[in-house]
Amino acid sequence: MRTLFFLLLFINLGFAVYIQLEPAARSGIQPGPELQPEKIKPLPAVAAPTTCLEWGTFVEAELDRVEAAIATHELNGKMSLRAMGKAPVYWIHIPPLRSKRHAEKKIGELRRRGVTTYTLVQDESKWNNAISIGFFEDIKDAQASMMALKSKGVRSAIIGARNLEQVKFVASSPSESLAGKMRDLKQEFPASELKTTKCN
Repeated sequence: MRTLFFLLLFINLGFAVYIQLEPAARSGIQPGPELQPEKIKPLPAVAAPTTCLEWGTFVEAELDRVEAAIATHELNGKMSLRAMGKAPVYWIHIPPLRSKRHAEKKIGELRRRGVTTYTLVQDESKWNNAISIGFFEDIKDAQASMMALKSKGVRSAIIGARNLEQVKFVASSPSESLAGKMRDLKQEFPASELKTTKCN
């Protein structure tokens, strides 16, 4: 009787083991050691956006005067020039005079009247020997500047509309020294704008 009891016990144990292993065998999954959990890798740090200082906007016709001022402040190579495409601007100028000598004489008159912002146009265009006084994006700003000129006795200046290439100067992550010099430059060009932006 005891022998029969142990025989039935072993048969039941064998059947129980078969029942446990049979689904895995059907699915083709072999029992094995537990999988080790993957190590969690930290995400790479995201760099903070770089700050830029933008100074502008200027038109190509102003670049000689602007770049001369940049050189005076020893800022050559410390700012990048970016084209912004063509746009309509309002140009305050004295129309072309008969010769360079006549233009220089007119410039002398402007100086005596307290006008310090001007450029003599010297090129092969129809504007040769004109005197450029300023470019403005907004007609109201141009009209306000004209009123100031008239208050100084300047009567020969006019406002004309032109479609010109616009540019700006950009300094990436400027030092305090560079930012200070750019603020000084802005004071020399009252119609310009200096602003902090995120670099593209």
